[in-house]
Amino acid sequence: MYTFLSIYLKSLGLSTTEVTLMATVGMIANTATQSLLWGNLLDKYRKPMEFVAIGELLAGVGHFFMVIGYMFFLGLNQLFVAGYVIIFSLGGIEVFWSMSNVGWSALVSELTEDDERKKLMGQLSTIGGFGGIGGAILGGLLFDVGGFANGSIFNLAAVIMILSSFIVYFSIRLEKENESWKSDDSEVSENHSLRDLPSQLRLAYLIFIIALVFINFGRNSIAIITSLFLADPTGFNASGVDIGLYSNVRSVANMVAGLAVGSVVAKTDDRKVMMAGIIFSIVGILWLIITPSFTLALIESLLRGASEVIIGASSYSIVARMAPKEYRGRLFAYYNTTFFLSWGIAATLVAGPVADLLIAAGLSNADAYRGSFMAALVLISIGVIVLLMSFRYSLKNEIVNETDEDAGTYSSFKDVEGPLA
Repeated sequence: MYTFLSIYLKSLGLSTTEVTLMATVGMIANTATQSLLWGNLLDKYRKPMEFVAIGELLAGVGHFFMVIGYMFFLGLNQLFVAGYVIIFSLGGIEVFWSMSNVGWSALVSELTEDDERKKLMGQLSTIGGFGGIGGAILGGLLFDVGGFANGSIFNLAAVIMILSSFIVYFSIRLEKENESWKSDDSEVSENHSLRDLPSQLRLAYLIFIIALVFINFGRNSIAIITSLFLADPTGFNASGVDIGLYSNVRSVANMVAGLAVGSVVAKTDDRKVMMAGIIFSIVGILWLIITPSFTLALIESLLRGASEVIIGASSYSIVARMAPKEYRGRLFAYYNTTFFLSWGIAATLVAGPVADLLIAAGLSNADAYRGSFMAALVLISIGVIVLLMSFRYSLKNEIVNETDEDAGTYSSFKDVEGPLA
């Protein structure tokens, strides 16, 4: 859906930077509520399955109200206003999606041992790849026949989300009534302050999160702009079906990488796996800058899809091993923030303005978008430097014990002061 939404918003008269707001507004709402609301509530009540199901249900219902709102303004021929109704409605919907996001992160962590975690994340990526392929095919077909103008794309997405919420609720069961989440309905857990975390653990986590901010902001800042680049006449003039194919290649890469993460590299060092994923991302962006045709651009989609899964699974495993059980809701909320904000803020503050400035300077749209791609590479490069610092600090202070069987165990430390207090 989002692959095509950026093109539709552009057709309503919004600038490149304004189009990126569709992710920025939503991701700010998502991350703010994860960090300030849902993470704390999850640590307190320990109900991850309910968080997932309720969040998906309310997000699905929200799509129906959004369609009613923006179609009203389309009927009045207020196209610009309709675009902003979509943007801010998606922001409201993300409040409920964030409830599901933080629930999923904690649930997967609790249901798996350390050596199983990357394998499960890979399997979930494979399943998600099938969904991505189906969504891209349907989205491309509906886009070409006015799926946004008549609301059918959003309505279909809403129905799928509502159905999935019931499937999740009735199918997911906490494995063997997992001790860490086992409690009476009325039981409330003590909400430990982050100040109680050992200072070296907090600092290690903070450095790692900063690295993720730059890496994710770089590689995801161009996600929205890439669709505009492919569809623009000065780019490859791709149709909805073409862009659906581009998205499907990425989904296939998600699936293949998911299988690889789930089997071949499940027991490989997380740091090495993560660096491999980052290299794939860098090479893919470089290729997109120089590739002469849409067909060859599919190689970038392949590399992007693989890097998404590899970076996601390995970084998740690193955080899960760092985070003590009592803090997982909040620490995963901060971790998720680096991913969700990267889809919007970096695009609005960096990629979008770079493209608009270059267009205003007389460059073609395609060359302006290539300028945004180069800006993304700069952000990723900074992130790699910080990430190497993070790995060095963690190894020096034995933050993550490679032999720990349970995520969240960590070495003993002398003091409890430091950042993230």
